[in-house]
Amino acid sequence: MHVIDSITIEKILNQYDQQKKHYSDFLERTLTLIKEFIAPDGPKIHSIVGRIKEKESLAEKLDHPPEAYQTLADVPDIAGIRIITFFEEEVQVVTEIIRREFNVFPSREQPKYLLTDPNRFGYTSANWQLGLLDNRLELIEYRRFRGFLVELQVRSVLQHAWLEINKSLGFQTREHCPPQKQREYGRIAALFELADLELNKIRSHAHHPAPGVRPASPGRPEMPPEPLPEAEAAPEAPRGQATLLEKPLGANRIRFEDMERLVLDNRLVIAQDRKIADLYDTRLIFKQQSIVTLTDAFHHLDIGRVGELEEALKAFEKIIKPLGLILFGDPAVRKYEHLSKGNSLLVLACGLAAKTGHTNTVFQYIGRFAFENDPTQPGISTELIECVNKHLNR
Repeated sequence: MHVIDSITIEKILNQYDQQKKHYSDFLERTLTLIKEFIAPDGPKIHSIVGRIKEKESLAEKLDHPPEAYQTLADVPDIAGIRIITFFEEEVQVVTEIIRREFNVFPSREQPKYLLTDPNRFGYTSANWQLGLLDNRLELIEYRRFRGFLVELQVRSVLQHAWLEINKSLGFQTREHCPPQKQREYGRIAALFELADLELNKIRSHAHHPAPGVRPASPGRPEMPPEPLPEAEAAPEAPRGQATLLEKPLGANRIRFEDMERLVLDNRLVIAQDRKIADLYDTRLIFKQQSIVTLTDAFHHLDIGRVGELEEALKAFEKIIKPLGLILFGDPAVRKYEHLSKGNSLLVLACGLAAKTGHTNTVFQYIGRFAFENDPTQPGISTELIECVNKHLNR
């Protein structure tokens, strides 16, 4: 047990008051960077959250410090970030991305509730300290963060659940668990770990095409279509009228690479994306899954050539913004951490679907293909149809 004298404690707490705003800014910038680095190639993440240690919590820690701190910079967890993945093996994927994009150091302090007994009394997650890379610290907007570190934890959902259970029960070490219950407790820990390992084994089969589903063409990722929930099934279409949710016979599909190039390079798409993002005062990021969604969405609209899509975008150019407001919601109420590049094409697709005038079909089309809005908003299909009709009847 280490002891810190009262003068040093007061000095550290004063430093905290002076630097808390800087730590908050550093945490916000680091969170943004992590999300941007993981988004393009990393796994789908359950959650990424950050926090700044409260002054009362810091004071308690200084009363019983694990180390003899001399300054605020010696306390490793003033800023903290937790990343929770769905699968245990994705922890390593995220860790590799973090190692590539940040200065990474071993954590000096494992959280007290992590159980690291060699007899496997529980299992742990990855814990690191992160600092910005030197080349980023040379930039004007990052220079003030030189020397700042954030404590990072990367866990799977099951690891997180297990560790939270440990915190709740207070079994910080084997000695805290009643001897007659240690064997039972160890079995529970083993079940959590086994569940993580078994999920790793089956996840690679989760998106394999079912028998009879045509595989994707080379260079174009394709997800098997998911059946609509029975509760949302559309009413039977009138005879001779195909629903948008059925792939038109003989319809061509825009190639993945062509859709990607359109989203990243087409000036009109870029300008319209920016207009919508500015409505919500948010940033744009690129997601490959959005490209997959867009190719499928326009395939269902029987648009199989980039030229056709560009013509439709020009025809709808003046209505993309009002349609976007309907699809993404009131900017005073709806907040987005980011919007995907290509969001204007999503708006266009929903506008073209609204041309059918069939509310239920449009509702289901949005529910299947929209990737960043809430398609369950009451009246959204009707609003889209009315907006499109108003534009087309001018």
